[in-house]
Parts: sequence; C-alpha cells; structure tokens
Amino acid sequence: MASVTITNNTAMDFEGKIEHILACVQKCLEEEDIELLNVCCDDIGYKTPNFTTSGIYRIHGSARIQNREEKTWSMIVKVIKPDSEEKNSATHHNYWRREAHVFESGILNDLPNDIKVTRCFGVEELTDATTWIWMEHIKGKYADTLEQFSFIAEQIGRFNGVYLTGDKILPCYDWLCEAWLTSWTTASRTYAPDVAEYAERISNDHLQMLWSWYQNLIAELDCMLESLQQLPRVLAHQDLSQMNMLLVTDHHHPAQLALIDWQFMSISGVGEDLGKLYGVNMSLGIIQPDQYEEFQTVLYRSYLEGLRAAGWQGDERLVRYGFCLSTALRSVWEVPQFFSMLAQLETDPHNTNLRDRLSRLERILWIHKAMYTEVQIMTPQLL
Repeated sequence: MASVTITNNTAMDFEGKIEHILACVQKCLEEEDIELLNVCCDDIGYKTPNFTTSGIYRIHGSARIQNREEKTWSMIVKVIKPDSEEKNSATHHNYWRREAHVFESGILNDLPNDIKVTRCFGVEELTDATTWIWMEHIKGKYADTLEQFSFIAEQIGRFNGVYLTGDKILPCYDWLCEAWLTSWTTASRTYAPDVAEYAERISNDHLQMLWSWYQNLIAELDCMLESLQQLPRVLAHQDLSQMNMLLVTDHHHPAQLALIDWQFMSISGVGEDLGKLYGVNMSLGIIQPDQYEEFQTVLYRSYLEGLRAAGWQGDERLVRYGFCLSTALRSVWEVPQFFSMLAQLETDPHNTNLRDRLSRLERILWIHKAMYTEVQIMTPQLL
C-alpha cells in the first residue's frame, strides 16, 4: 500500500478511511501505482437548508506516481442522512437517498453530451445510517450575467429536448420522483406560516388583491398540478439554483454547463426546469429586480432554442405553459412568507433589510400572478 500522510481539518473520521481514500484517488487520477499520497480534509462550510445533507467536504492533496511525476487531485465527499418519515418515501421531492441512487444507477452516464456530469468514485453505506458519496470535484464559475444564464437555459433546453424527440428514452426507476411539484407544494403548504388571519384584516387594497389571488390559486391547485402531468415528459434536474450550475472550460469544450446536486432529479413536464431556473434565482437574489422582466424573456427564448436545437418541433405553447405555471406555483410558499414578513415589519418598522426583502418579494409575487394569469388563458386551448 502507498505511504499516506493525512491532515484532517474536520470532525469526521477520515483517518479511518485511508484505504478508501486511496482507492478513490486511484480512480480520480486513473493511476494504480501510487507510492506516496498526501491528503488534506476540509469542511467546506455547507449551509444550504436541505435537511437530508449533513455535510460536504473537500478532500485534496498530491500523489506521487511510482517512478514518475507528482499529480494533484481533489474530490468532494457529500454525506447524506435520513431526516423525517416523509423523506423516506421515493415519491417525496426530497427523498433522502435519491442522489446516491442517481450515482449507483449510472443514469448520469447517459445524459446528453451537452451536460458535463460528475464522476462518482464510490457510494459508501455506514453503520450510523448515513451514506457517503465520493465524487469528482468540478471546478468552474457561477453564472451571474444575463448572457451566462441565457447559455444555461439553452443547455437545459437541449438536455430536456432529447427526451421529447426520442433520442433518449426516459429512465424508469422507482426512486425517480414523477410529480415533483405536487410533492413540493404539499410540503410548502404544510410548513408555511399560517397568515390567513393577519392577511384578511389588511386594509390595503393592493395587498388584498394579492391575497385574493393566492386564495384562488390554492382553490385551483390540484387541477393545475394535474395539468402539469399532461405536458410532454422530460428528465429534469429541478434544483437549478446558481450554486448547482457551473460554467466550465477545458481543451475539449470552450464552454460547458456542469450540473451538480441531483437530489431532486425527476420526470417532469417540459418547461418545469426553466421555471425553477428563473424562479429560484429571483428568490435567492441572484437575478436583480430591475432584470426580472428581461430575464424572463431571454431565458424562455433560449430554452426554446435549446429544445429546437435538440430536434423537438412540438407546440411552443406547451413550453410556455410549463414555464409559467411552475414559476407561479412558487407562490404557494412565497405568499405566506411575504405576509409573515409584513407582520414582522409592523413590530420592527425600522428594519431596512426586512423592508428591502419585502419589496423584492412583492415584485416577484406580481410576476407570479401575471404568469398564472397567462396559464389560465392558455388552459382551455391546450388541455
């Protein structure tokens, strides 16, 4: 066995995994004859509120290949765990073990070449009920400009499109969520703050109009969720926040999209991935308020171009329907959040940060409302 030196800057027992680390480094470097291995283990400070993830760590260092040069290497270890009874069900949008199944199945190896995928070096089950996923560390940059997001939208369109043309067959696994937004909206309504009493006594006509629209959305929710199931089906990522999308370049590809964190992988309607891309990055503040309208137009156009480039020549209105509805349904969570924050502002009227967040969120909600109205107009024509 190679001589190994390890520096562990985490609370995890990486010292007890020397043989496993060596095996993963051999896969990472595609080198069997390692004679000297230097290892450094760092906690990357995971803070994203997904309760099925207990930690993400970067393991990196150098390896001296027998009778040859020294090579550097880096990998990511993601530790996932059971959380609640509902997340033990494969039908749940946040089924705790889905990403481990994604890597074990090899499903990512069959994705379109336009999408760069993470190599997996091993999925390890531990006696404490956690699962460790050892994977490639992909280095790239996060999108922050309209042009970069436009490129991503087109690539997502190409990715979704190959399942519409039949170039790729939709995978069939019982751990793939087939009604992602149904599960997500159910969970959102369960855990959203109860603001009905507060909202109904607000005298502001503008806000009352927003609350009335939200109540109408909830009344129609089941029918709208069912309509999404009638859209052409694609394999979807469903978690396209800025942190899960990396723009990478190498000598084979001048620009390529790499997607990470496949925990929410699903079979979804066309346009749903685009709704997540647009909606979540508005909510996270990545897309700025003065860019909301322009991003909506450009991202939709680019996604559609990606679908067409993949060879799909179907009805564009179906794409628009999926995009608008999946974006608007985010209000199931965000309207209660808005009125909860509004109540907080009454008790803390000088909180400028809260006031700014409310202003941004209100603008987002009116966009949701406009997109939902578009859906209501299209529904009789399409479904």
